[in-house]
Amino acid sequence: MGDDGSSAQVTSGGIPPLPALPDGFSTSLTDRLRTALWVFDIDLARVIWANPAALRVWRADSIEALYARNLASDMSPAVAARLRQYQEDFIDSGATFSEVWTLYPQGKPRSLRCLFSGIRLQDGRMAMFCEGLAEYNDTPEALRSAEALLHSSVMITLYDLDGHILYSNPAARSAALPLGADGTAPLLERLVDIDDHARLVVGLGEQGEARIVARVRTAHGLRWHEITARACSDAATGAPAWLVSEIDVTESKEYQAELEASRAKLEAQARQLREAHHAAESANRAKSQFLAHMSHELRTPLNAIIGFSDVTRRGTFGAVQPGRYGDYAELIHESGRLLLDLINDILDISKIEAGKMELRPTQIEARELAETSIRLISGMARESAVALLTDIDDGVGPVYGDERAVKQVIINLLSNAVKFTPAGGKVTLAIGSFPDGTSAITVSDTGIGMNADEIARALDPFSQIDSSIAHTHRGTGLGLALVKNLVELHGGELRVASRPHHGTEVTVILPVDSGPR
Repeated sequence: MGDDGSSAQVTSGGIPPLPALPDGFSTSLTDRLRTALWVFDIDLARVIWANPAALRVWRADSIEALYARNLASDMSPAVAARLRQYQEDFIDSGATFSEVWTLYPQGKPRSLRCLFSGIRLQDGRMAMFCEGLAEYNDTPEALRSAEALLHSSVMITLYDLDGHILYSNPAARSAALPLGADGTAPLLERLVDIDDHARLVVGLGEQGEARIVARVRTAHGLRWHEITARACSDAATGAPAWLVSEIDVTESKEYQAELEASRAKLEAQARQLREAHHAAESANRAKSQFLAHMSHELRTPLNAIIGFSDVTRRGTFGAVQPGRYGDYAELIHESGRLLLDLINDILDISKIEAGKMELRPTQIEARELAETSIRLISGMARESAVALLTDIDDGVGPVYGDERAVKQVIINLLSNAVKFTPAGGKVTLAIGSFPDGTSAITVSDTGIGMNADEIARALDPFSQIDSSIAHTHRGTGLGLALVKNLVELHGGELRVASRPHHGTEVTVILPVDSGPR
């Protein structure tokens, strides 16, 4: 595509017609020159004219044979981009370029020092006039370094001290801003922050070298470049100069900014979590203090209510008249005991959660532990018409644990089992031990049983199983949850096995040598 909007036409055979050279272009003298001259159509990627010396360079018998070669077929994207940049520079400023190029006629490399300039074709498009000034027969290392310089994505520019560009490789030209009115393109004007330029000047003055990462203005907008500048001399004139190399690190900077933002967000979240944790600890301490205070305030009048209602219902100082007053006293006593149990359970749960419940583990004789527990729950079992059984292994070893806490575990399990077992059913307390001394306390019943969801609710504080049998017994919903906490405080394990209508079996595993946790 030409700068005036014109474009090359393509014939039905796939090769476009040979473009016309501008009027006045004479070949009579160029044919006699030993310098290779040719015109390269950048849009078509084909040589459209060449003198005999150039045909020899390109290993072609005629211009028609050379024109038939589509050089775009093995042209790298970097070379294609560089040629487009040349075309734009020819159109904008009539620039010329002197570079070492390696051509590949018939696949064989040939290096020439070339001078490139623009030439306008008859159809208005800009092509490239090429002069192969001389064979470039330097060492292979030099040829490879020259090629690398042309193909590199690193932007390399040589400035004089007034800001004029003495040389820039294709990568630098593709990112460069338009030249100023005086033909200069000072690095100072490209840097967004003027302090970055001052850092470069100071570094070059003190050490002859400087390196910064800065935001720069480019043909592609604002970008982040890693800039390395070195003081040197112009190889052509010997005058002082700056050699500046630039690498685009925009993606790295943006990624770094994203990481910084993520880290700041994580730090803010961590701070919020710490604050929430401190608030929760404060709330927990306040709750514990409140419960401790309220337990004292409630227990004192409750003990009086329980004591006097017990005296009244028993008729300790004479029969109660009329008789219904005795029934009232019985209800008052029962309600007082229930409320006291609720307060004790809440306090125990709170102490465990706060880590303030201290255990005093000792060796507890298994049979005595079972008999005591059965005796304490026997009245409730008689009222519910449920049989209480024990199964203590012969030669069973002592249970190791806090005696009060272990009894509380067994009593809660037995009362739960009686509560959920219909009349005529049975509840069994079994105590055994493993060879390593670990104790197993099992309470099984023939009650209504539970499914998996109901087991999970039963282990949750203040949750109760929804059943007609449960509704006939008042409770706090803390029994199994408190058992679980007490067992884990011993370093033990609670296992619950149950099926609806097939009863429940709860096993407590207590290690032989557990301590407070």
